[in-house]
Amino acid sequence: MTLASSLKKNKGKWNMNSLRRLTQAYIITPWRKQISTGMLILVGLLVVILAASLYLDVTARTLALGRAILMMENEITEVEMLNAHLRTQLGILTSSAMMEKRALEMGFRRIEASEEIYLVVPGYVPLDQTPLSSPSKKVQSVTYSLPPIYTQSLVDWLKTKLDEWANLERGKSP
Repeated sequence: MTLASSLKKNKGKWNMNSLRRLTQAYIITPWRKQISTGMLILVGLLVVILAASLYLDVTARTLALGRAILMMENEITEVEMLNAHLRTQLGILTSSAMMEKRALEMGFRRIEASEEIYLVVPGYVPLDQTPLSSPSKKVQSVTYSLPPIYTQSLVDWLKTKLDEWANLERGKSP
């Protein structure tokens, strides 16, 4: 007799026999327990493996980026050293002693004070000269004043509010 037929026979009422059959049908057998335990262990192992692989991936990427940053910093240092070397060479080449030496090699000579000639060209304004003083303008003094509400400190404001509150309380309950 099946569970459904016993329920029909008893008109939908549960009896001891039908309950026993129901529990026997759903009792977990040992091999089912072993399978579920094994699957649980496998799922846990899979989660651990996924977490470890994710950790290794992030670590590898971080290491690669760190190495790239170090290489770029080394390259920046090399470029800065080259730039400093070139500035030093430019300073040496444009020093007054070197410029005088090169000018003498090219056939120039020093002039005497009596040989100097200054030409004034009307309308010519040198591009690299900036006026050292600006035309004098009348300086106006400006005074700023803040409203009194903005000159009060937080402590003063709190003290005022507490005093107002205390006076209000005294006035309510004499």
